[in-house]
Amino acid sequence: MIALLLSLIAGFTSVYIATPYAKKYLLASGIYGIDQQKETRPKLPTSGGLPVLFGFIFSVTLYMALTTVTGTDSDITMLLAALTSVNIIALIGLIDDIHIDIEGIIREETADTEFTLDLGQKVAEIDFPHQVIHEKISVVTGQSETSEDMHREGLSQVPKMLFVLPALLPLIAVGAGSWTMSVPLTSYTVNWGLIYPLVLMPGGFFFVTNAVNILAGTNGLSTTLTLVTSAAVGVFALMNNRFEAAVIALSLSATTLAFLRYNYYPASMLPGDSFTYLAGAALFASVVIGNIEQFGASLFLLYVIEFFLKARSRFKAHSWGILQEDGTLKSQHDKIYSLTHPLMNRGFTERRITLTLAGIQLVWCVLMLGFHTLVI
Repeated sequence: MIALLLSLIAGFTSVYIATPYAKKYLLASGIYGIDQQKETRPKLPTSGGLPVLFGFIFSVTLYMALTTVTGTDSDITMLLAALTSVNIIALIGLIDDIHIDIEGIIREETADTEFTLDLGQKVAEIDFPHQVIHEKISVVTGQSETSEDMHREGLSQVPKMLFVLPALLPLIAVGAGSWTMSVPLTSYTVNWGLIYPLVLMPGGFFFVTNAVNILAGTNGLSTTLTLVTSAAVGVFALMNNRFEAAVIALSLSATTLAFLRYNYYPASMLPGDSFTYLAGAALFASVVIGNIEQFGASLFLLYVIEFFLKARSRFKAHSWGILQEDGTLKSQHDKIYSLTHPLMNRGFTERRITLTLAGIQLVWCVLMLGFHTLVI
C-alpha cells in the first residue's frame, strides 16, 4: 500500500510540474485550439494527454519498481500489458491532435484569391499562388502570431478502428479478462468463449476509448468525469483485492487531478484526443485486468446516453455552445443532441454545466459502488 501511495504522489507531482512546460512547447509547435466559449476566444494548447501520459507512466513504473525491490507480490505482466495498451492509444490520440486538414486550408483560404500579372511588375514583387498558399498554411500551423483559428481535422473512423486494434493486443496476449460472466442477482453463468477476446474486448475497447471524447465540450468536463470514474474503479478494485487494476485506475486519477488544475474553468490547456483516448484505454485496461467488467460497464451510463444522443445527429452535433452576454451558454441546435444541451437550455454557465454533469456521475458511481458491494 505504501508503494501505491508513493507512486500516486509521484504521478500527481510530475504532471503538476510538467504541464506548464508542455503548454509552452505545444504553443510553440502550433498545437493549439481556440476556446470558442470565451469572449476573447483565447488560443489554448491542446494535447494535454502528453503530460498526463508522462505522469501515468512514471506512476505505474515506479510502483512496479518499488514492489520488485521490496519483494511485494505483484503481477508485473498485467501491468506492463496495460501500460503498453495505454501508450499505443495515447500515440493515436496525439496523431489525431496534430492532424491538419491542409487541403481544406488551401480550398478555404485561396477560394477568393485571384492571380493577376502586371507585365510591368518585377518578378520579385509578384505573389504567386504557391506563395499565397504557403503563407495561409503558415498562419494556420502557428508560425504566425496573427492566427485566429485552427483547421484541425481528426482521423476518420476507419483509420481509428485499425489503429485501435494493435493497442488491444497486449491485453489479449496476457489473457486479461474473464471469458465467463455471472448474471447479476442469479446463479447463472455465461461462458463467452472466443466471443470475449474476438468480439467483446475489441468492441468494448473501441467504445470506451471514444466514450470519454464523446462527452466533452466545456472546460474540465472530460477531466472531471474521468477523475470520478477512475476513482470509483480504483476504490472498487481495492475493496476486492484487485491491486493491479487499482494501480492503473488510481494512477489515472492522480494524474488527471493534477491536470485538472490547468483544465478546469477557465482552462489554460485543453485535453485533446491524446488525453481522452488515454483515459478511456486506462479505464478499460484496469477493468479488464481486474476482472471487474460488470462494475466497470455500469459506470458508463452517462456515456451511453451521450452516444445515443449524438447518434441522432449522426455524430455531427456539437456539445459546446455559444457564449451569451450574461455568461450563459446557448445550444447550437434546436434539438437535444448532447447531455450539455438541456443544461444550456436552462441557462447554465460553462462552469455550472461541468459541475452538474460531474455531480451526476459522482452520485451514480457511489450508487453503483453500493449496489455491486452490498447487493450483488
